[in-house]
Amino acid sequence: MIARIFNVKFLSFLLVSVILIGCGGSTPNPLEKLKRELAPFPEYSVILVDMREDGLLFTNYYHLYRIIYLDRDLKEGEPVLRERVTPWYPVSKSFYEKYRPCLGMTILAKEKDGTINDTPQPPAYQFVGDPRFGQWKTDEKGNQVWEWLGKYYVISRIMDVLGGHTIYYGDWRDYRTSMERRKPYFGPRDASGQPTFGTSGKWTEKKFPTFFERQQARMAAKKASFEQRVSQSMGKTRVSTFSTRTSGGSFGGRVGGK
Repeated sequence: MIARIFNVKFLSFLLVSVILIGCGGSTPNPLEKLKRELAPFPEYSVILVDMREDGLLFTNYYHLYRIIYLDRDLKEGEPVLRERVTPWYPVSKSFYEKYRPCLGMTILAKEKDGTINDTPQPPAYQFVGDPRFGQWKTDEKGNQVWEWLGKYYVISRIMDVLGGHTIYYGDWRDYRTSMERRKPYFGPRDASGQPTFGTSGKWTEKKFPTFFERQQARMAAKKASFEQRVSQSMGKTRVSTFSTRTSGGSFGGRVGGK
């Protein structure tokens, strides 16, 4: 009897543990970990470059980041930008849902004055307007556009990956206003209202194809699993109906025999 009670309690504990793990209930926030690791650097930008969901019954969630951080060249004494890609971090479901709209965006930044900014923003925008990294130029149409200094190839490459996006002064001004209000900025919108950056952004699907391919495969797997369950359920219903009819026919025959 005692052994049975122990087994029931153990199985209940195991079930609750599996549910908590599947829901990401006890999963730590990776951004807090990165804050501690990046604390020695004067400036940095954490860009969400991929998201992943694994499992159909119990789903596990993951984030992948690219980090741009400011170092210093000891010989020349001028700022040097470096980058690295993190391993996959497990995240909770609520954390995943919070940043679901932010693929390709900076979701954590340490700015020039040391301020920590966790308001989602376009990648590398925090370095725009800073004469250390580039300058404003007037294009052939009279627009002011941002031009990166050639030596900062890290930023140039990231922006090229995002489709060679041109940063206009007006857009950067709107970005600064959004940051002051702590409101996410997804870049300029086109005539249909579609933003430039984020999961729904104009360039994002082209520049992060792996994420969208994975999402489509997951949706297809869920649909196939659902259809299989429905088919199995319908099969059981047909068998049950057939058995009932057979039983009812025999009973009716006996009544008719009277």
